[in-house]
Amino acid sequence: MRRNHMELIRHQRDLTVREGIRTTKHSLANCVDCHADPKTGRVTGSKDAFCEGCHTYAAVKLDCFECHADRAKAATAAVSGGTRP
Repeated sequence: MRRNHMELIRHQRDLTVREGIRTTKHSLANCVDCHADPKTGRVTGSKDAFCEGCHTYAAVKLDCFECHADRAKAATAAVSGGTRP
């Protein structure tokens, strides 16, 4: 996964954005829900965070979360005081 995840993400992006196929199985939100730190509920924010750790090590810009949430659904709900649609 580490070696090929960008190709997988691009493929899913093309299906979602360009072809309008939206499923939760390969959604970024689904990835975040599974890989978020149990303490913070986030995949960014520290060198040990799931996404940020690898991106820092590889010296690759992590720009997914400029648009997408970096918190698991439960953490997002706790921060906002409600649930995400």
